[in-house]
Formats: sequence, C-alpha cells, structure tokens
Amino acid sequence: MKTLKKTWNWFGSKSSIIAFLILFIFASIAFSEKNLMSFPSIMRLFNKAASDTGIVALGMAFVIMIGQIDLSVGAVLALSGVIMGIFGETNPILGIILGLLCGVITGLLNGLMVTKLRISSWIATLAMLMGVRGLVLLITNKSPVSIKDPILRAIGGYRIPFLNNTNIPILVVIFVVLTLICMHISHNTKFGTSLYSVGGNEEAARMMGLPADRTKILAFVVCGLIAALSGILSASKLGTAQPNAGDAWETTAIAMCALGGIKLSGGEGKFSGAFFGAMIITIINTIFNYSGKLDSAWQRVAMGGVILLSIALQSEVFSFKKKNKEEVKEEFNT
Repeated sequence: MKTLKKTWNWFGSKSSIIAFLILFIFASIAFSEKNLMSFPSIMRLFNKAASDTGIVALGMAFVIMIGQIDLSVGAVLALSGVIMGIFGETNPILGIILGLLCGVITGLLNGLMVTKLRISSWIATLAMLMGVRGLVLLITNKSPVSIKDPILRAIGGYRIPFLNNTNIPILVVIFVVLTLICMHISHNTKFGTSLYSVGGNEEAARMMGLPADRTKILAFVVCGLIAALSGILSASKLGTAQPNAGDAWETTAIAMCALGGIKLSGGEGKFSGAFFGAMIITIINTIFNYSGKLDSAWQRVAMGGVILLSIALQSEVFSFKKKNKEEVKEEFNT
C-alpha cells in the first residue's frame, strides 16, 4: 500500500509534465510533416505559450496559492500596455515604469479590498475588472495606441541569436526565467512559506504568527505586477496597445494553473505547474489547429473537459488520506 501511495503521489506531482510530454509526442507523431521536434518549432511553441497568457498564469498562481482569485488581470494587462504606449512616446523608460506601476496599484487595491474590507476576491476583482476596462476605453477613446518608440517595439519581439543560425525569442527567456524566480520564491523565502500556509489553513497560519493579511496583499500585488509586465510585452510584440487586449485571459490563466495541479482552494501546487499548464493548453490548441478538420467549437468543448478533469483529480476523492486542520498544522511545524 505504501509503494502504491508513493507511486501515486509521484505521478501526481509530475502529472503536468507527463501530460505535456504525452501530448507533445502524440502531436509530433500525428503531424510528423510539421516537424514539431525541431528547435524552431519548439521555440514557436514556447513563444506562443508565453505570449498567450502563460506569463499571466504565473502571476495568477500567487493568488490561487492563497485560496483567492483575480479576475482583473486581463484588464490590468490592457491598461499597462496603453499607459506604456502613451507615455513611452516621450520617454520609453517612464512608459515602462508607469505601465508596471499600474499593476502594482491595482494589485494593492485588490489586496486591501480583500483583507481590510473583507470583500470576496471574486467580487473585488470583478469590480476592478469592470472599472479598469472602462478606464482603458476612456483613455484610448476605444482606439488602439501605436507603439512608435523603436526601443519599446523591440522589447517583446527581440530574438537572441543561437546555434546554427537559430534564435530564441526573448519572450521564451522571460517566461522561463520568471518561472524559475517564482519557484525560488516559493521554496526559499518566508513569503513563499506563508503563501502555502495561508492558502492551506489561514486560521492555523495566524496562530503561528504568520502575517496572513500582508501575504494576501503581496500576492495580489505580485499578480498585478506580472499582469502588467505581460501587457507591456504583448503591446511591444504587436507594435500596438489594444483597448481590448487580454479579454478573458483571466479564465485561461486560471485554467492553466488548474491544469498544472495548483489547487484552486489554495495551499497546494507548484509554479512549474503553471508553466506546464500553459504548455498543455498551447499544445492542445496546436493539435486542433493542425487537424484543420474539427470545428473550433470542439476545441472549447475539449478544453473544458480537460479542465474539469484536472479539477476533479484535485478532489479529496482521489486522495489516499484526508488531512484535517491539526495535521496541516503538525506538518508545518515539522
């Protein structure tokens, strides 16, 4: 029984990686003419994952870790890109700083509403989503903002020369490095420890003297900051900041975290899971796009089914043992 439990736990901890590898191998065999295993194809896959919500998913993971949710990330993404485009015309550095500051401020407001006003994160961030979307439309007059500065245009589309006349998109490098930074924070900092403790059992975390409210606020701030970074990179890559940029990205980011094994109730999961969750959704989309025979509606049906399955597997029904509050507390002390 112990061997079975260890085996199950091992597969559970590596499930997102295994799922991605299975899907990738299947796609490579099914569409061999596309040469998916070549370096350029792999780079395109990673680049698409990074630019299509992957970076946002890393920020969302911070909030989900504490058992909360942030529905405003897509709107913050749009706002940061627009602000960068407007102020970047005169000073690109100022444009970037102000764009990132948008994420910090909105994240701080979300965190304060959740911790100080005791508003549900669903309601607080939904209100922020609607307010920021309206603000973006007012600022832009519903028109795209062109990114004219050559430095700003180069940030998101720059490619690093590599071996044999190949190159690595800068978005891939940022995606990987940011994932490693998030993993370091979760494993080697007090903030990372607090994320899991507050998400797993907030009452026990408070009894242990951990700053639960401060952890929540910081998680929302980091989430907003990463969403703003994604907005700046997206606008730079496209050469224009769209008022509707990031529309519905919050749901995709949540799905990526769920597929990566990050428990939506909080306290469990890894940032590498968000990374591979993004890769799983990207490879599924790639399979559907390459097939060319299936109606796009089936793509949504399949994605919904995969997400439901991943959330179902997080259920206690699939656990060997249900942990109560005392066991969580005892684990933390050891």
